[in-house]
Amino acid sequence: MKDLTFNTEELLQAAAIAKINPADIPSSASPWTWADQRAKSWQLAFRSINPAVAEQAEVQHGPAISLALKAALDGLTPMTADLATELSVKRPGQHREMELAEVDAAIARIEEARQQELARRAESTPSPEQLQQQLRRSREAAYANQRKIHGALNP
Repeated sequence: MKDLTFNTEELLQAAAIAKINPADIPSSASPWTWADQRAKSWQLAFRSINPAVAEQAEVQHGPAISLALKAALDGLTPMTADLATELSVKRPGQHREMELAEVDAAIARIEEARQQELARRAESTPSPEQLQQQLRRSREAAYANQRKIHGALNP
């Protein structure tokens, strides 16, 4: 995995927000690689400045995930409720993205089913011409039955 490149200006802004003296931070450190108790506040400050990069850093440098969760994310095993909980704790942004993707997929399936139902109804609904033909045949059948009955009553 390619290491993230942090914008130095954003790192300085986050350090200022977290009230950390930049002289205390090694130049090779990021909020996710700095081994200091102040790193968490630096992470939170950086997240407010650039949430997209913070999310990538959390995935790359955040707490390790279990092998079971890795397998589920790779599609090798099913995602269980326990694994989803682990994901929401260790990778909250990725969890949100997956939930939104599931909602979008469900909406797409509903729309597809709706379109299929509309198509099925359109196929089974007679056209105006077909309705006119059915009406004409029905009238002809009714007249024919009336003639039979009238003929049977008046031989």
